[in-house]
Amino acid sequence: MTQIIPAPYALPFNNGIYHPLLYLWDAWSYAEDSTFHLYCLAVARKKADGTAMDPSERNNFPFHIRHFSSLDEGNTWTDEGCFLEVRSEEDKHDSRTIWSGSIHPLPKGEKLVAYTGLHNMGVERPFLQTIALGLSTDGATMSWRAQEPLSSPLRDWETIRAKGYYLDQVEKLGHRDGEGGGPIMAWRDPYIYLDSAERIHLFWAAKVGSHSNAMAHALLDRRDDSFFIDRLLAPTVLPDGAEFTQLELPKIHFDPKNNWYYLIVSSCNRLYEGQSDAEVDKAIRLYRSKALQGPWEPWGINGSRILGPEHLFGMTVIKEDFEQKRLLCISPYTDAAPDFLGLTFSKPFYVYLDPVKVVFP
Repeated sequence: MTQIIPAPYALPFNNGIYHPLLYLWDAWSYAEDSTFHLYCLAVARKKADGTAMDPSERNNFPFHIRHFSSLDEGNTWTDEGCFLEVRSEEDKHDSRTIWSGSIHPLPKGEKLVAYTGLHNMGVERPFLQTIALGLSTDGATMSWRAQEPLSSPLRDWETIRAKGYYLDQVEKLGHRDGEGGGPIMAWRDPYIYLDSAERIHLFWAAKVGSHSNAMAHALLDRRDDSFFIDRLLAPTVLPDGAEFTQLELPKIHFDPKNNWYYLIVSSCNRLYEGQSDAEVDKAIRLYRSKALQGPWEPWGINGSRILGPEHLFGMTVIKEDFEQKRLLCISPYTDAAPDFLGLTFSKPFYVYLDPVKVVFP
């Protein structure tokens, strides 16, 4: 399908982001000096023939990663345009489409970029995911993009399975009907975390069974201009993971004042592909731990849940404020949100950490 990527929208967005030309979802971010940088998945609201695209048709078209910036702590956002698009003319691990990821400044100033690349495997296997990397000097454009994925279920199937992760048989990887009667495969949404020794950790969404979610964790190393997995750790299974089938978009933030790690994930309890969305529960969950590798304890309002009925999913933290025990956040709305909010962004809001509560403006 033809990829339509509009030029940056000329007008600023206030009190959230309703983009007249794009559907937006799944957020990640970083801050540098006084500028907040926000990234998300995007697809045009209209097809190449000018007809409207229904949100349910999104997966039939290539996504791109959109970049926004803010100088006033997320109250006003400027559309900076496309940050990353598919390599549709090449037979690469990101030739079909691009899914969520993260970006993180490195000690020498460049930014490490992680994202989910999907192979072009035809209509039967549209969801074959890989973990991919790149570099950016300015956060606005890519300065380097790896020619091969960091981790590929197709290439690394035996190694991944040996560590305890679940993948379907090689010939079925990425099938549109899901895995083993459950949801689609999960090897996506990589999140970059640098520890106090400046070692690069990568966390992403995975599985330990056809209906059982997990979080993958790897330590990366760098050789010249390339990165590789130094060690893939065993899956992290959350204590209430049986309440949902899909763990998505993990993000970790460390409070050095109180020595707590906070893990934020979005969750979904879809049992099988084709299940009615009305039967599916989506939530944003919060956990904490004294160690980066866990164990994690639910630290939400209701178990680990902090958001659900609000139709928010794929939240990102745009500012840490551990002195006040709070995180300034922004989140996209799901396509189930009312009043034309679907696939737009909320206003910034606070998640307070002790006691846990969510405060909207």
